[in-house]
Amino acid sequence: MHQNKTILFGLAVVAGLLAFGSTAAAQSRQLVVVTQAELKDGVPYDAWVEFKDKGNPSAREKRRIYAALEKEFDPRALARRKANRGSAGLFDERDEPIVDQYIRGVEATGAKMQIRSRWLNGITVIANKAQIQKVESLPYVKAVTDFHLLKPRSKASDRKEPPRKPRAQKAAPAAVKPAEPAIPPSFYGVSDSQIRILNLEPLHQAGFTGRGIRIAVIDCGFQLDSESFHHPEHPLRIFAQRDFVENDGDVRPKPGIDPGNYQHGTSVLGAIAAYLPGVVVGSAYDADFILANAEDGDEEYYLEEKWFVAALEYAEARGADIVTSSLVLYDGYTYDQTDGKTAVQTIGMNIAADRGVICFAGAGNNGNDTDPAKGSLMPPGDSAGAIAVGAVGADGKIARFSSDGPSADGRLKPEVLSQGVRVGTVSITDPKGFSYAGGTSLATPVLAGAGACFLQTHPSWTLKDFKKALFESGDYWRREGKTDPLFVQGYGVPDVYLAAGLKEKR
Repeated sequence: MHQNKTILFGLAVVAGLLAFGSTAAAQSRQLVVVTQAELKDGVPYDAWVEFKDKGNPSAREKRRIYAALEKEFDPRALARRKANRGSAGLFDERDEPIVDQYIRGVEATGAKMQIRSRWLNGITVIANKAQIQKVESLPYVKAVTDFHLLKPRSKASDRKEPPRKPRAQKAAPAAVKPAEPAIPPSFYGVSDSQIRILNLEPLHQAGFTGRGIRIAVIDCGFQLDSESFHHPEHPLRIFAQRDFVENDGDVRPKPGIDPGNYQHGTSVLGAIAAYLPGVVVGSAYDADFILANAEDGDEEYYLEEKWFVAALEYAEARGADIVTSSLVLYDGYTYDQTDGKTAVQTIGMNIAADRGVICFAGAGNNGNDTDPAKGSLMPPGDSAGAIAVGAVGADGKIARFSSDGPSADGRLKPEVLSQGVRVGTVSITDPKGFSYAGGTSLATPVLAGAGACFLQTHPSWTLKDFKKALFESGDYWRREGKTDPLFVQGYGVPDVYLAAGLKEKR
C-alpha cells in the first residue's frame, strides 16, 4: 500500500497588520500510519469501509433510483450535468446511493457511521478493534482501511512555541527615504497586483464580480471574523457549508481548538471573497460560496483523502460551478503515480469534472527545472479534468517553488499560472487587517475567482468551452503560439478579460 500525505502548501504566511507584519513559516506534519496489526483493544479509531457493490439493481430499479436523484439534486447541478454529459445521461453508477442494508449491517456491529461517499462506495466509521473485525467479516464489505487513532483535537494552549509578539516600528532617520506605504494606494489594496496580472479589473468594472456563480472552497476550515467578510455592500455569501472532519454543519473554528489550524483555509477564502476596499479585495467577492473542511489540522492520515472526495460530492450535488482546493498530496505518491488515475483525490476530481464542474488544483511547490522529461507535479493536479495552476510573482516570472510537469503519462501540466508570491488576503488575527501568503495554494483560488467572473459573462459555457477560452488567453500561448515545451508555464498567465470575449485578441 502506498503512503500518502495531504498537506497545505502555502509556503509562508505573513501576518500583516496595517502598520507592520511578522512572518511565520508553514510547518509540515508527519504522516500517521496505523496498520491493522497495530490496532489495540478497546481503543476507538477512525476507519474507511469500502463496499463490494451498489446492490446490483435491475434496470427498472435504476430508473427509480435516478428519478429520486433528480428530485434530490440542486437544479443547477442537473443543468450543468445535462450540458456536459450529453448521451451519458444525468447519472451513472457512481451516483447511486450506498445500499442501506450495508450501512445498517456495519452499524449493527457497534461501529458509528460518520461520512459516506457514493462515488467511492464507502463510509467512514468510528470503531474499536473488535468492531472493525466484525465489519471486515460482513459479506458485502470489500475492505476496511485507513485506520487512524481517534483523539481530541489540539487546543491553542497545546502550542509548543509561544505566539510571536509584535515588534514596534522604529522611526526612519531623517536622511533615509521614507518607506513605501504598507498598502498600495488603490481600490484593491494589497490584492492589487494579483488582480491586475490576470487583467481582472476591467471585468470587475463591467459588473462581473462573480455574482450568481457558486464556488466551492475545500480546505481546512475557515475563520470568518474578518471585516472583509462582513462589508455591508458585499458580505460573504455562504450558500452551504460542511465540516467533514468534525461531521457537522459549521466550518468555523470549534471552541478551544488551535485557531492556527484554520489559517490556511481562511487565507485561501480571503483571496477570493474578501471585500474591504483600499485594504484587501478578493477576485470574486460577489460569488456564492460552498465551504467544506476536509483537512485535519493536527495530523496527516489516509482518511483525509476520503473526506476530500465526500466534500467534492457535497459541492457538486449542491450546484457548484467551480471547485478550488489547495490541498495537495506530498511524499506518499511518487511522480510515476501522477498518471491521472491513482491518487484518491485525483479520482474524485476526475469524477467531478466528468459532471461538468470546473476544478482548480494547485500544481504543488516542489520546484521546476528545464528537463521536459520529468516533472514535480503532485496530485490532485494530475487529474485530466482539473486545471492545474502554477505560480508566478507579481512581475509574471515563474516562481522557483512552482511545480512543473508533465504528468507521468505525458499530459500538459500545469496548464495555467497565477500570482503565488506575496498574495494579499485577510488576516486571521486582525479583523481590520490583511496578510500576505505564498505558494500555489494562493495562486489557485485567485485564478478560480477570476474564472468565476468570466464564467459569469457566459453562464451556459461547458467545462470544455471554459478551458478553451481560459487556456488560449494565456500570455505564453499568445506570444509563442504554443504551450511551454518545458512544461513549466503551460499556456501562461491568462487574461480573463480576453477570455470572456470582451476584448479583441491581439
